Amino acid sequence: MIIVLAAVLPLMAVAQNPPRGERRFDPEKFQKMVEESLTKAAALTPEEAKAFFPIYNEMRKKQREMGQQIHELKKAPGIDENAYTQTIEKINQMKVDMAKLEQDAYKRLIKAVPAEKVFKVMKAEDDFHRRMVQGRRGNGPEGKTGQRPPRGERPQ
Repeated sequence: MIIVLAAVLPLMAVAQNPPRGERRFDPEKFQKMVEESLTKAAALTPEEAKAFFPIYNEMRKKQREMGQQIHELKKAPGIDENAYTQTIEKINQMKVDMAKLEQDAYKRLIKAVPAEKVFKVMKAEDDFHRRMVQGRRGNGPEGKTGQRPPRGERPQ
């Protein structure tokens, strides 16, 4: 009996856990999910999506790079009060630059597709990321139906 258990238990553990490669974050797969979700939510035509996503993806790539730089600045230890002050100023300036980058990109996007669709993408992007975060927590208000309960009601 012990020999059978020793042989079966490792197999059960492997069967329950997906292979390592499947659990890792796949940026290309994520990017595709984002684009599909935003395209559907904003009802972008194939031509609009072709005009929209190069601008959008460029903006998001630059924002990720700037966000990483901010993250690195926050890890750097300060030597003295002046170093902390300079780091705070750099971080705040990068945040301003990120906002300007987004503002410029949205101006370009509005020239590429109707403003209504750009607005719908903005809203859908917020909703997409909220669902992703709630899904990772495993306890989002959507519950099993994938829909939020009406305001004031608790999920069952």
